[in-house]
Amino acid sequence: MSDSPSKYIILRLDRKGLFYNATQYIGWPQTNFPDSSSFKLHDHKVFWLVKMISFNDLDFTLQLEISNYNYEKSEEFLKQRPSKEIKAFVFKNVVWKLLKPCFLSTDVIQFKQSSTGLFKSIIDDINENLDTHNIYHLEQSISKLTFKLGYVETHKAIAGVSRKVLIQVYNPFIIPEFEYIKPYFSQVFNSRKISITGHIADKNLRSSYKFYSPEIELIDKDLIEGIKRLELNKKIKRPKVNEIDKSLFTPEEYFDGFERELGNTVKISDADLVEQIIGLEGIRNQKQLEYLSGYLHNSANKIYFSSTPSFGFIFYITGTEMNHYVWELLDSNATYLWSFDQSLSKNISLSILTQQLNIIHAHGRNQYLVSEQNDELIFNRVNHKHAGSSVIDGFPRWHNRLSELLV
Repeated sequence: MSDSPSKYIILRLDRKGLFYNATQYIGWPQTNFPDSSSFKLHDHKVFWLVKMISFNDLDFTLQLEISNYNYEKSEEFLKQRPSKEIKAFVFKNVVWKLLKPCFLSTDVIQFKQSSTGLFKSIIDDINENLDTHNIYHLEQSISKLTFKLGYVETHKAIAGVSRKVLIQVYNPFIIPEFEYIKPYFSQVFNSRKISITGHIADKNLRSSYKFYSPEIELIDKDLIEGIKRLELNKKIKRPKVNEIDKSLFTPEEYFDGFERELGNTVKISDADLVEQIIGLEGIRNQKQLEYLSGYLHNSANKIYFSSTPSFGFIFYITGTEMNHYVWELLDSNATYLWSFDQSLSKNISLSILTQQLNIIHAHGRNQYLVSEQNDELIFNRVNHKHAGSSVIDGFPRWHNRLSELLV
């Protein structure tokens, strides 16, 4: 590029892509960064000083390496003009520790699985001029790792060392409770093994051992968020086996155990839990669920979960004349509404609702729809046609019909 520092350009991060002047940019899909849905940008502008490595005249791809991840805004940025057409950026040797602060938040799983040749693979804190015979490249099964407070450890046989070497890889985010969720790390890393690179300066001196793993380095609060999403998906797709006469679960009951295994660092509030479930990809009745949970549900009451015939929510809505329980299954075709006289206490109405759900579980929804009779409640079913359709918006019709019934 002309009018730029020799072999260097300045890039500005934007939701559209990487700008190299005020108007021209390369979109994120034309880079080897993951999809832009995997990160959020800061409100303030972030600039990079980037070294140009090579340019491919056949596919118009510019290969780059970031030299400064927090470059000061410069007038040179506005003057930059490409001397040739550029269609793509390919980055090499990106350092995760320096890259991560450039974003407000990141989906570590997407960066790990979707980025091709993006990250630097050598150990930053090991002198590259050391004797290469003392540098080891290893793999170890995740099942053989032991999670401690601030590090993982394992034993591994290394050529030239008489006894198995105690390998410790440090990361302040690691806690002993991660021992219970090893299978999840295999899922997020898309492998049952991690890679380890290490240097042993003195085979007789344990303190001279230095080990690093790019997978262990990626474990942080963002990755744990990804593990929580995996757990939510698993719990929803494989519903909890019902106890006798147990139709409804509080969030604590339904997701019991997982938070305890992860420790208090990832405690999920009820509101956040519901929001995360509703936000899962591919939920066809997402609009209905967002409206019920965010606008109609009485926040002074718990949202209950049902596990059969499929995962669903029970919302409590206070009307002017009656109180209502709404049952909305994930990816369902209809909303079930039970209305109770306000003279009934919440405990009694919840008990009656539980009885109704038990009838549905025993005989099926179709049989319930033709045979339901109960003097203590009014039952209605509201279809939501075209839910999730990209062509027809069925939400207004569903909304109007539901509003008529919420007296």
